[in-house]
Amino acid sequence: MEQTKRINQFRMQYDYLSNFYPACVTVDGLTYLNAEAAFQASKCVDLKDREQFCELTPDQAKRLGRRIQLRQDWEKVKVSVMKKVVRAKFTQNPHLAEFLVETGDAELVEGNNWHDTIWGVDLKTGEGQNNLGKILMDLRDDFKVNGLPDGSESHDIRMENFPDAISVRLQDISQINYECIVNAADEKLSGEGGVDAAIHRAAGSELLEECRMLHGCRITEAKLTGGCRLKAKYIIHTVGPHYGQQGDAALLELTYHNVLDLARDYGIHSIAFPAISCGKFSYPKKAGTEIAVRAVRGWKKEHLEYDMEVIFTTLDLSVYNFFCQALENR
Repeated sequence: MEQTKRINQFRMQYDYLSNFYPACVTVDGLTYLNAEAAFQASKCVDLKDREQFCELTPDQAKRLGRRIQLRQDWEKVKVSVMKKVVRAKFTQNPHLAEFLVETGDAELVEGNNWHDTIWGVDLKTGEGQNNLGKILMDLRDDFKVNGLPDGSESHDIRMENFPDAISVRLQDISQINYECIVNAADEKLSGEGGVDAAIHRAAGSELLEECRMLHGCRITEAKLTGGCRLKAKYIIHTVGPHYGQQGDAALLELTYHNVLDLARDYGIHSIAFPAISCGKFSYPKKAGTEIAVRAVRGWKKEHLEYDMEVIFTTLDLSVYNFFCQALENR
């Protein structure tokens, strides 16, 4: 008899199962940047207290949740609240619901090293109620029986428009409906971590097969594949510099230029960028976004004859704000 697959941790390709995953969720009229913030806010009785959580990261929300005065019935209702928050997250982000269903019949277990035995399972002792995993599996069964959400419960995405056909959007780049999205990859084009993992997960396994045929990608280089299952027709994979390497600012600017040059070569007229190098390559967010804006504006001035619509997209509110600040400074 075949043994049931077990997903032991909500990390890497399964990071979207975690409440810490950056996916906007609206609960009781307030929109949060992640499910953890929505859950922690639900501990509060007053609306003003809940509003404090709306723009917090998961870590910030968890810390604040330890300091606030709990509603009197919290212990009785916390599991039902978690069910409500998790359902909202997946119904309002239908692509995440699709990924959840694709886990099949795997047992979902939030294994952890921080000794949480209520929502997960302690990896050292094996003890834990695994309530979050059970909620996710019940929701998965519901989607299998009743169908995936149709997106009707999705909410408006934060977006700012600027001159020169440039905009900023708080959204998962893999869900952008542009001709092309840009993947901030590593030199092996491995599809691991951050934006790279999110794009590969949404595009499907065929993307990794296409990437293997490219035989890697050097720093500042840009290579193109099809979009596979994405809304975007193309993906341009590029590798930005690591922060601290010699000439990193110039290399990062060149990375953006090379992507735009390749896009023009293929007749692409709309492209979505992440904040290249600002994730696992540790480039400071403010400096990285300023370089990105300078590079894109510089390229557009050099190619006035070419119509190119550019959007900077991120799920990190601080990066979103830095992009907006850089674009406001002309």
